[in-house]
Amino acid sequence: MRITSMMQNTQLLRNLRNNNADILDWQNKLATGQKINKPSDDPVGIGYQMRYTTDLARNEQYLQNAKTGNGWLSQTDSVLQQANSVLQRLNTITNQAANGTITPEVREQIRLEVLQLREQMVTIGNSTYDGRHIFNGQKTDVKPYDSATAASDHTDMGVYYLNVSPSVTVAVSLPGEQVFGEADAADNIFKMFDDIAQHLEDDNQTAISGSLSNIGSAIERISFSLAEVGARMNRFDLIESRIADEKVSLTTLRSSVADVDMADAIVQLQLQQNVLQASLSVGAKVMQMSLLDYIR
Repeated sequence: MRITSMMQNTQLLRNLRNNNADILDWQNKLATGQKINKPSDDPVGIGYQMRYTTDLARNEQYLQNAKTGNGWLSQTDSVLQQANSVLQRLNTITNQAANGTITPEVREQIRLEVLQLREQMVTIGNSTYDGRHIFNGQKTDVKPYDSATAASDHTDMGVYYLNVSPSVTVAVSLPGEQVFGEADAADNIFKMFDDIAQHLEDDNQTAISGSLSNIGSAIERISFSLAEVGARMNRFDLIESRIADEKVSLTTLRSSVADVDMADAIVQLQLQQNVLQASLSVGAKVMQMSLLDYIR
């Protein structure tokens, strides 16, 4: 086949264009830090990259859910500790009131404190986390207890769950009636406060003494709820740790598919630049040839 100058020039320009395209490709990889900037860069790898990216986004949401669950339960633990303190104080002053030697003035002071402790317990029952009521089941946007009717208020018995994996949900809420007692039941904590206040007003020593066992039961129920919350918090801690480990693994897998090896990319870019310089040098000599060079 006869090789003409036109063919040499065309091939030279094609090679220079390819060299420039390779340089631009490596420059893009270094600038973005990604090996794959368009599907044609790696048709197989782009599929893995998209899958790992999706898995990482989902993993991040599960991790956020786990942190939300831990925060919710931490708030629940705090308010249950407060409820326990209120009941311990109620137990102390009720024991004091059960002593038949106290004066009417002291008994009235105790009654007033009982009413204040009741209001504090209602506030605890209406506690929120991130704007959601923690003791009203799935109706987190509704306040479960009204101060005037707390002893008769029914709370939602549903359970608020959070997804921590595609197939696992974990309960975070405690129904109010599980913690504070069923509405209108004899062991309902708010009814217990109302009854003790009434017994103090009536100076019913026998009934006041009888209330001590109800207080003990209420404290035991709060303690049971605290234990349940603690167990759930431990589980969320384990879940957070597992999800964090999965995140590291997924990040590593995605990096192996999509991220550029910077050292190698710099070497490749320098190599392509050297090739371009060599091509330009050779091309300059080819392009300088004229008819006179062939006549000599």
